[in-house]
Amino acid sequence: MSLPDVRDLTTEELDRLLQSVSLERAKREPQVPMEQPKQMEAAIDPKWYITLANGTTFLQLRHPGFGWVGYLLPPASRATLLSFLLQHALLPVQPEAPPMPVSTGGGTVH
Repeated sequence: MSLPDVRDLTTEELDRLLQSVSLERAKREPQVPMEQPKQMEAAIDPKWYITLANGTTFLQLRHPGFGWVGYLLPPASRATLLSFLLQHALLPVQPEAPPMPVSTGGGTVH
């Protein structure tokens, strides 16, 4: 099976490909693991949108590569998420770590 060279695709074609691949992946076995990975890429301070939809919370998060990803959160999950977010919001703000010293030599930081 040969895959398309994604560098040749337009933005619209990439969007359609991402959607098709993600919908097909959701149907396949084995399912995506329920355990979160130990390391992963993360979008920093993503745009988000939230609203109610028939008693559930509709949450959308914007990822720079995947676009807008939507989630329906039932009341129990919404309450659990709220609890964690509230706990995190009440924690003291940690000061930023000082910048690492820059080395222009042989790769050793002194």
